Amino acid sequence: MMTLASVDDYLSQAGALDKALLPLGFMLVFCAHHRLLSADFMQQHADQLSAVRLQEGPVTALFAVHGGSLYETDFNPHGVKFLRGYLPRLAGDFASVFGANCYDIKDDWSNYQQMADVLVRRLMGPPKRPSAWAGIKERVIALWR
Repeated sequence: MMTLASVDDYLSQAGALDKALLPLGFMLVFCAHHRLLSADFMQQHADQLSAVRLQEGPVTALFAVHGGSLYETDFNPHGVKFLRGYLPRLAGDFASVFGANCYDIKDDWSNYQQMADVLVRRLMGPPKRPSAWAGIKERVIALWR
């Protein structure tokens, strides 16, 4: 089983286990919301995923229950591809969103949402601007109506 990331990767920076859970805990919940988890993971953690959908309890609870590590088998192929490309940037984005004392934030859903706003841009890419040709095409179609 190939490990993608572990809470241990963040422990020295965070200083405490509960704080080290934050970046990857937020990441795992984001993956749950964006259908990046494997069917086996979803079946294994059905109860915790219900709490995630209802935004009950601490955000990192799912990650803690899962043992503090993320494995390739936890994700579908799209999720594995995203995580392999993104995980090296996670610590930097986390610090960028929450500042120098990023590990002192509350483990709550409002903080998760701030990080999720960054993660969705990383997953989907920057918003696409319509090309000039698309604008002309829309105007021509409107004229024919």
